[in-house]
Amino acid sequence: MRNLKRACLLALLSLACGGFSPAGAATLPHAATLGQFNIAREPSRPDWRYFIRAPEAAREQLWTYQVKHGRHLGEWSWGWRLGWVRVCGRSDRPYCAAVLREALFDKALVVRAEAATRFGRLFEHTGNPQVVDLLAKAFRNSRNLRHGKPLYVQSRILFAMRQVGGEHALATGQALAASQPQAAAYWQKLAKIGRLP
Repeated sequence: MRNLKRACLLALLSLACGGFSPAGAATLPHAATLGQFNIAREPSRPDWRYFIRAPEAAREQLWTYQVKHGRHLGEWSWGWRLGWVRVCGRSDRPYCAAVLREALFDKALVVRAEAATRFGRLFEHTGNPQVVDLLAKAFRNSRNLRHGKPLYVQSRILFAMRQVGGEHALATGQALAASQPQAAAYWQKLAKIGRLP
C-alpha cells in the first residue's frame, strides 16, 4: 500500500510537470491515481516530502478531486492535514483558502494552531476584516479550552490577529483576550514586546 501511495504521488507530480517522471516511478492513469490515493493513511516521510515539493497544480488537482467526491480536510489523516496547512499557508489560490478555513476548526489541536499561524502570516498588515472575524470565531471554539482554560491555539489566534492588524483586529483581539485572564496577560505581553502592527 505504501508503494501505491508513493506511486500516486509520483504520478501526480508527473502529470503536473508535463510528463516528467522520476526514474523507476510507476505511472498510473490519471483517474486511477486520484481515486486510489488513501487519504486516511498517515504519510511516510518520503510521501510527505513529495507532497510538499509537488507543483501547486498537482496538489490542487488532488484536493479538487477529493472534494468533488465528498471528502474534506477532516477525513485526511492528521499528517496530511498538517501538510495541507503548510502548503496552503503560502498560497493565494482559492482552494487553499478553503483548506485553511477548514483547518482552523479541525479536530486536531495542532492543525488548528498551525492554521492560525498561517492565517497571520498570509494576511500580515492587511487589516482584513473577514480574516479577523474568522479568527474570532475560531477563538470562541469550545475545543480551544480545556477545563475552562485556554489552550495554546488561542495564543496563536491572538498573535495572528496582531499580525493582521488594523483597528478591527485590535479591538476584536482586545475584547476576546479580556474574556480570559491568561489571554489578557498574553495580549498585554504582545503589546509590550512591540507586536502591534
